[in-house]
Amino acid sequence: MRIVALGSGSSGNAILVDDGTTRILVDCGLGPRTIKTRLAVAGVRPDQVSAIVVTHEHIDHTRGIGQAVKNWQWQVIASAGTVRGLPAEMRRHATAAQGRIQVGELDVEMIPVSHDAAEPIAYAITSRSSGMRAGVAHDLGEPSDQLVAAFQGVDLLCIEANHCAEMLKHGPYPPFLKDRVASKTGHLSNDQTLAFIAAVGTASLRAVLLLHLSEVNNTPEVACNATKRAVTHRARKVSLAAALRRAPSAPIGEYSGLQLALAI
Repeated sequence: MRIVALGSGSSGNAILVDDGTTRILVDCGLGPRTIKTRLAVAGVRPDQVSAIVVTHEHIDHTRGIGQAVKNWQWQVIASAGTVRGLPAEMRRHATAAQGRIQVGELDVEMIPVSHDAAEPIAYAITSRSSGMRAGVAHDLGEPSDQLVAAFQGVDLLCIEANHCAEMLKHGPYPPFLKDRVASKTGHLSNDQTLAFIAAVGTASLRAVLLLHLSEVNNTPEVACNATKRAVTHRARKVSLAAALRRAPSAPIGEYSGLQLALAI
């Protein structure tokens, strides 16, 4: 299994999960031309993608869904609350689901998370062919025990590291926005992400990709430096990188060995 972040951040999110047989996107917050171009960088054609699984209805995660479905007839799967929160033209093509679903050769578990959206979800994804497991979670204010349990022992981890708490505290955001970001329904800080990686990581962990970094209150270097302590003590050497905002990130899951990459 490999994962490629096609874009990550408030300007648009889409993550390719590819086990060689089945390919899905987690979110589609990029326009169809951008999606097609960035999939090509990953060696994938749009007609090889089976479905979009949606984390929540915010526009940076859903902006491209309508046109993608029109162009390529992708299946759209989300929680019932997320489906209700989608625009009407997207809602017509979306299927509400809960618990565990199967998309091709991928088993997908839907885990509720804490965020200021209707019914936000994280995904634990297992490849039936290889047995590899991936956890994808972004836009959450705090991890729940349920999420920790679901992601325990994953091989590949994609997890939000939105902000440095000190940068947010002393940064330019107005107080109401600082409060929202730091709230239990906001976004994870680097310190929270460090604790989460430490809680779910086992000797099977191969790679961590940090998602949804704030352009104002974080940097790839700050986020990676703040979280690397959670991966450097693993029995298996673990790669650590921050997803790019406006370009595809290097794949995770295809390579072994130490690969500490600060994606700028």
